[in-house]
Amino acid sequence: MNVEIINVGTELLLGEIVNTNATYLQKMCKELGFNVFFQTVVGDNPQRFLDCLNIAFNRGCDCVITTGGLGPTEDDLTKELSAKYLGLEMIFNEAEAKKVNDKCCFVSQLDQVTDNNFKQAYFPKDCYVLDNPIGTANGCVMSKDKKMIVNLPGPPKEMTYVVDHQLQPYLEKYRQAKIYTYDIVTQGVGESAAATLIDDIVQSQKDISIALYASEEYVRIRLGVKAKHKDEADVLVKETKELIEERLKDYLVENPNLFEEVMKKINGFTILNECDFSLSNYFVNNGGPVFIHLTLKQHPLGEIVHVLLKYKEKEISFDIPLLVKASLSLSKLESKLIYQIDQLISINFNCSL
Repeated sequence: MNVEIINVGTELLLGEIVNTNATYLQKMCKELGFNVFFQTVVGDNPQRFLDCLNIAFNRGCDCVITTGGLGPTEDDLTKELSAKYLGLEMIFNEAEAKKVNDKCCFVSQLDQVTDNNFKQAYFPKDCYVLDNPIGTANGCVMSKDKKMIVNLPGPPKEMTYVVDHQLQPYLEKYRQAKIYTYDIVTQGVGESAAATLIDDIVQSQKDISIALYASEEYVRIRLGVKAKHKDEADVLVKETKELIEERLKDYLVENPNLFEEVMKKINGFTILNECDFSLSNYFVNNGGPVFIHLTLKQHPLGEIVHVLLKYKEKEISFDIPLLVKASLSLSKLESKLIYQIDQLISINFNCSL
């Protein structure tokens, strides 16, 4: 099943609220084996929302999942517009109206609620109602002409509850092969260089997706494959994963939290820092066995941190060039530093075995 997610709310476009709903829904779709090719945020504008639905279904979507716009106010129009798009009649549901009334009276401690609350009791004909016991706005699933639209409440607390207790169980009947992912973590090689080293492997793949993600600390190669269970996925990905690991063997990181591995071997650092920035609290200057000397050189494009490391009889020196100011890229600096420290102490550690 090809799914698109449309998160409705002008507050999302204004940056007033972080869109955690999209991530939660993407994880659910991954668990069910659904493809999510697009995710859209649209404001509280009827025509633009209808345009989003039209675009989604025209490019091959089977199901659109929306969040937001199910409340009692005039700009809460997601359910009505979804029904309009599919050509479905909206019907007043007496049972749902009673739920709305009881919840609103309970929460407000009033004997009577305003009429606009009962807007939440209208649903498309023959839809499946997604009960929302922790809010007044129930969601629903509506379908017509092989097009499915799922409406979910916008508040994250309510949306996650409805997804876990109502929507995901409902969608189980559409479950497909699950998407399993495998990460290969590298350090000491840039994203473009890593991509070049494995380009022919990437280009030759049909059933396995391969993507590179760069951060300050690492370059992560993620392999994705669809399978009915993990054992099957392990077999499908095995050869490709081994090929990539062989190409990048000089840069592989077995434990992404390399600092913990280093600290298991040493007790700390002796640091002479002549730069205009301070290292993080991980680098405690406690007279430990690894000596770190940092100096700074200016460059038209930024700054170059020169590093001298000493451990027992061994020492290495190297430069870390950083754009603009070194202080703006401390995580990158420290990740390269700890990588080189690990290389240095591993030489001595292995020799002592």
